[in-house]
Amino acid sequence: MPVPETPPETEAILKSLDAIRLAGAYLTWSSGGLLRQEILCTEPRALVVVGPQSARRVDEAGYPLARTSLLEASEGVWIDWRHGTAALRLPPLAPALEDRSAKRRFWQAFLRLRPLAH
Repeated sequence: MPVPETPPETEAILKSLDAIRLAGAYLTWSSGGLLRQEILCTEPRALVVVGPQSARRVDEAGYPLARTSLLEASEGVWIDWRHGTAALRLPPLAPALEDRSAKRRFWQAFLRLRPLAH
């Protein structure tokens, strides 16, 4: 049976995480109640969302202790999302696969993850 092809965005995220030595990061594409459960169960010390749609999904999941809306957070700036969890909103990835300036913008924000690898 053939293995399904990895979407370009997923492949790019995996390669990017590997490049900054965060290949073991937990990734999810969940939304709604399942996303809320994942956040509650994993209690991450860092939460990273890629693009405004992901930020909206996290906000809409209604995490009870969230202090800040991720959709309102500035891209590339760490925020105190909840006690014990910092959050980072990245620009959307799809445009970065096609456009050099979008790629630069994405990477400038993405590189803020480097301290997590140490």
